[in-house]
Amino acid sequence: MDKKKLRYAILKEIDNGNNNLTEKEFDVTEEQFDEAVRFLGREGYIKGFMYADNRPWLFDGAAYATEKGEEYLSSNSKFAKTYKGIKEFRSWLSL
Repeated sequence: MDKKKLRYAILKEIDNGNNNLTEKEFDVTEEQFDEAVRFLGREGYIKGFMYADNRPWLFDGAAYATEKGEEYLSSNSKFAKTYKGIKEFRSWLSL
């Protein structure tokens, strides 16, 4: 699993307004997804997510990309050129 790609994809989806996300959309484990969301929050790339049952949760309209998160998205042009969206995430991981 490429952690950087997973983090980028989650952040990109949140920035696009798709913030009702779980590990199922990315076909990763609960632990991989939770760690990616925790990282994004800890580093200040996202805000507005909640914790319940010792897990971070992304709900409709709550999570959003911060200015730092938006800068991260724009500074990662190699990912921006190849990431086509959540439906193609699995194939994008292998690139």
